[in-house]
Amino acid sequence: MAEDVIYATPNMKTKVRYTQGEREERIVDIYASLESLRDPQQHSVGTEESSKSLGTGRSQRPDAVSPPWCPIRAVVVLLGLLSVVLLAGLLGLAVKYKTDVEHHFLTIKNLTEQRDSLLCKQCCPDGWRKFGCKCYKATDLYLSWNKSREFCVSHGADLVVVDSKEEMDFINRWYNVYFWLGATDEASEGMWSWVDGTVLSLDDPSWSTGGPQGGGGKNCLRMAREQSQFKWTDESCEYTSIVGLCELNLMK
Repeated sequence: MAEDVIYATPNMKTKVRYTQGEREERIVDIYASLESLRDPQQHSVGTEESSKSLGTGRSQRPDAVSPPWCPIRAVVVLLGLLSVVLLAGLLGLAVKYKTDVEHHFLTIKNLTEQRDSLLCKQCCPDGWRKFGCKCYKATDLYLSWNKSREFCVSHGADLVVVDSKEEMDFINRWYNVYFWLGATDEASEGMWSWVDGTVLSLDDPSWSTGGPQGGGGKNCLRMAREQSQFKWTDESCEYTSIVGLCELNLMK
């Protein structure tokens, strides 16, 4: 019955006046109605898709909403501020500590220089020559290294310990003879050290021929002439054709 109504032949005799635009809209509506009645499911899907596409074009996505302030974020910010305050405090303490240490070191240095200045003004005992804050004296006899050291110790001194090139030049200028120096490797072969405990480097340019030449039988240090100047060389500690050179340190 419904199909008879839909597909019924229109009454062409009915006189209806339409404008050109109204006739076109009317025809479109008629065809749309017919299509929807033939396949209602397809029409609904198409209508739904059309509405979605129209809705998408017309609507806009809502703005993102910032998360609410919460206690956890407040705690994180507070901890960050505390860290900054603590770091600033530590930096301040470090700067103050460094300043205090530098001040104390400067004070100690000044006091040490004043003490050294006063000590270096002292005179050497009779028969001793002075260089800087040290006094020097050669033994009266040719003695072995150990006997020469005993002589020096009996005078409140010890065999000479060379601290600088200037001191070496002074010794060469005043004591133009072979003599014992206060260094030995008798305790450990190849490990040379001065009598005050400091290490004697094997690379020191004062060594003759580039370093010690002897083995286990040459464990004591003496002066030796090399061309026009004196150098160091190793010798048997029992060698007795050498005098000893004593050194008295005024700063001790």
